[in-house]
Amino acid sequence: MNIQRRDAMKMLLAISASGALAACGDQSKTDTKQDGEDPLLKYAEAGKFLSMQEMAFLTAMAATIIPRTDTPGAVEAGIPQTIQDLLSTWGDDTVRQYWRSGLQSVQAGLKGADGSNDFATLAANAREAVLAKFDAGVYANTIENDFYKDFKSTIGSAYYMSETGATEELIYDPVPGDFKGCIPFSDVGKAWAT
Repeated sequence: MNIQRRDAMKMLLAISASGALAACGDQSKTDTKQDGEDPLLKYAEAGKFLSMQEMAFLTAMAATIIPRTDTPGAVEAGIPQTIQDLLSTWGDDTVRQYWRSGLQSVQAGLKGADGSNDFATLAANAREAVLAKFDAGVYANTIENDFYKDFKSTIGSAYYMSETGATEELIYDPVPGDFKGCIPFSDVGKAWAT
């Protein structure tokens, strides 16, 4: 069989294109809430490294830290699943243990108004109140929990690095044009992703 250079290039291009298209096929990270579907349960069913209860807690925390407003929140951007995937496929045992014990310590520190420890089952406004009190305590150093700071930072970083956060929350311009180093924020209205 005599293969010409042109035919070999076509085959290589086809193989490369099929690999690229396969990578684009997973829509699970960007799926939004379907009618009647509870996003807390959707992510809780994933159950890879983190248990269903841990995923429900992580999802409730993400939904409280970056809630849905006029733009999608952390849950709609798939941040809980992103963290689950990172811990399941990338993190080593040290990272996994840090996250598991860290999530447990945060969950133990969050007590609802009724004294319950199940943050994930609280109503959104109750979660906001409980988390605001805990957050204030951690950042005022009256509550010692370094994991919470890492956790909150990870939620924010993952959100703004996601396609949803970069294109819908921030303004995305792949070719930003002129640089204006000192302008009033009111002139632009949003922070830039590029």
